[in-house]
Amino acid sequence: MVLKDKWKNNLGLKILAVLFAIFLWWMVVNIDDPINKKTFAVDVTVTNPEVITNAGKSYQIMDDTKNISVTVKARRKVLDEIKKSNIIATADLREMQDTSVPIRVSVSGFEGDYEEVTANPRNIQVKVENTQKKTFPITTVALGTPRDGYVVGSMTASPKTVDISGPESSIAKISKVVAKVDVSEIASDATMQASLIYYDAADNIIDKTLLTSNCDKNGVSVTIDIWKTKELTLKFDTSGIEAADGYVFTEIEVEPQTVEVAGNPDILRGMTGIEVDKRALEKTGMTESEEVIVDIKEYMPEGITLADADAASVVVRILLEKAGTKTLRLPTGSITVLNASEKLQLAYEALEVELTFSGSKENLEKLTSETIIASIDLKEFTEAGVYTVPVKVTELPGGCTYTAEVEVKIELTKK
Repeated sequence: MVLKDKWKNNLGLKILAVLFAIFLWWMVVNIDDPINKKTFAVDVTVTNPEVITNAGKSYQIMDDTKNISVTVKARRKVLDEIKKSNIIATADLREMQDTSVPIRVSVSGFEGDYEEVTANPRNIQVKVENTQKKTFPITTVALGTPRDGYVVGSMTASPKTVDISGPESSIAKISKVVAKVDVSEIASDATMQASLIYYDAADNIIDKTLLTSNCDKNGVSVTIDIWKTKELTLKFDTSGIEAADGYVFTEIEVEPQTVEVAGNPDILRGMTGIEVDKRALEKTGMTESEEVIVDIKEYMPEGITLADADAASVVVRILLEKAGTKTLRLPTGSITVLNASEKLQLAYEALEVELTFSGSKENLEKLTSETIIASIDLKEFTEAGVYTVPVKVTELPGGCTYTAEVEVKIELTKK
């Protein structure tokens, strides 16, 4: 009996030892593998959308609830193994109340190994609206430039229009639909596949997530016609220019004198210039020289276009003289400078001056800018500044007279 009851000796101490051992085990476990929390950013998967779509409606998850935070509470060793891909967040549209749908979260592959998993926010907000279908023309845009000597002649999309379906609010934002293709370095006709880009009125790209179209499966093909380019001289018909009595039309000056055109190689091969008919320069009763801006596009032959559409404006200067006179355009750099200060440097405001001479027709025909010597005298100009100085003609062929003294504006600055 004594031996049988011996285990009861110091029973309190024995119980205390057992409790201490349990506590010590608990401490070791929690120090070595404590319970922690870890948060993941995940997207919500919407299930059973047919609840809405079968009724001819569209739905949209509001922006501030598309992405949620999911917090998992588990021991550290378990948390270390959990990846974002293990987090499952779903919203079943069958559970929608008004505009709110609860989010259900779980950790796939770790069932029973974690303490808790929570979502923030706990619901997604869903906007339901009518579905609309609208047809838009497809605009083609070329990216890059073809090989040197070639340009894009035309681009045609197939199909030419696209039917887009989706929420009314999303359809209302669409301003244009664009198909872009890269034409860099191509030198022959081609057909390329292109995806469609939707733009709003401010040229911002619209998210197509909620939209569908009849081109989603097969895309859009763009046929590109590549044209060869050629530099051609502009040939103006001046027969429509008539000077008033006492004046003579002398010539025209054209800038630029050539244009780069594009077109079918067979047409371009035999062309040497662009004939601009007299309508472009039709003037009567002229008493002074005049500058005319001609839109050259109006006079392009059929099947030919400008290689650069922005290069259509050509400046034509119609030059007139009084009968028995001749005007020479003399570069200011060829004017002789007399009595210039060594402390000042000279700059002309204009690149050339016009000098008018009178004389017989025979003598005037021999008169050129190379046969005269013109000069300016800077004796009185000893300080920096902007001045107007008369141009003197100091040497002139016989039989010709300098009829009107011309002034030139100069600027003197300190060296």
